[in-house]
Amino acid sequence: MHSTLAHQFRALLPSALAVFIAGIFCAGLFSGCSEPDPTSNVSAEPSANLADMLADMDAKIIQNPNDPEGYHQRALWKVNQSDPQGAYEDWGLALKADSSFAPGWENRADMLYRMQNFDACMEELDNCIAYADGSTMCLLKRAEFNIHLNQFERAFDDLNEALRINDQLHEAYWMKGKIYASTGATDKAISSYQTALEVNPGFFDGFISLGLYLAEQGNPLAEEFYKSAIELRPQSVEARYNLAIYLQGESRNEQALELYREILSIDSTNATASFNQGYIHLEYYSAYDSAEYWFTKAIQHLPYYHQAFLNRGLARESQGNITGALTDYSEALRIKPDYTVAALAKERALKAK
Repeated sequence: MHSTLAHQFRALLPSALAVFIAGIFCAGLFSGCSEPDPTSNVSAEPSANLADMLADMDAKIIQNPNDPEGYHQRALWKVNQSDPQGAYEDWGLALKADSSFAPGWENRADMLYRMQNFDACMEELDNCIAYADGSTMCLLKRAEFNIHLNQFERAFDDLNEALRINDQLHEAYWMKGKIYASTGATDKAISSYQTALEVNPGFFDGFISLGLYLAEQGNPLAEEFYKSAIELRPQSVEARYNLAIYLQGESRNEQALELYREILSIDSTNATASFNQGYIHLEYYSAYDSAEYWFTKAIQHLPYYHQAFLNRGLARESQGNITGALTDYSEALRIKPDYTVAALAKERALKAK
């Protein structure tokens, strides 16, 4: 069933769905993301102390070779010591000691995922669910894979099973919302996203997801969810950017500009925040000098920003600076030779020269 999984899944990675992968993967679904580090200060210790620590863990394993926890702790230690192969093998030993030891399956799947060995990762998740039937982490991760493969019924089966074990899994409701959104079931999508937030009011990605979905639906409540995300993470560029994009338009550009300024106060090199300010001045205000200024800022922060070169060219052309505009259009085409809009703009400017 999984023979073509790696090919199909890799094909999705460059798309917007990659954001969803990262959100789930780093949300603590695997113990590898959330385990306490038994050697958080080890890097500062002399090598003799490291050897003593390893010897101590080895001794505990020898004393109780059928206890998977000993292998698990040594595996975590090896991860910290940049020995992923040794850690993977230790989790394998933990599973030989007890095939129902969920952290062994979860962490091995985690490592395979990080290596982008998706077929092996899925097999590990299948084994996890078969042998450690209480692992909600493996159920959630397998559901995630199936969502990206558009195997929604299989994903629902895993999500429902995870919720049967623990009905407080906000990630499960969130993923249900993703499925409903993908299939056009708007009311169910919104309901599932809202349930995820009710279960975990601190779920930042949930506020962002619901804000994005409501914005797509033209629902003004999107603004409130973006603002809630900002309250949760006051220094969040992502939440401010999404809110600014939502507000950007004929009547609320000043609010959008203020948000872009806030973003630049948090991240002074944010090229997109500069670009969008230039776009507002160009498109809505016809303030071509200000537009040129902000597009220049965007280019300074991101020298291969071909859209910024095009738009700065438009701003310069609108001010009568045909030579400057041609330089910008040419640079946009150098960066992106198939940039049709820039080619047409250059042709127009050449005729006007």
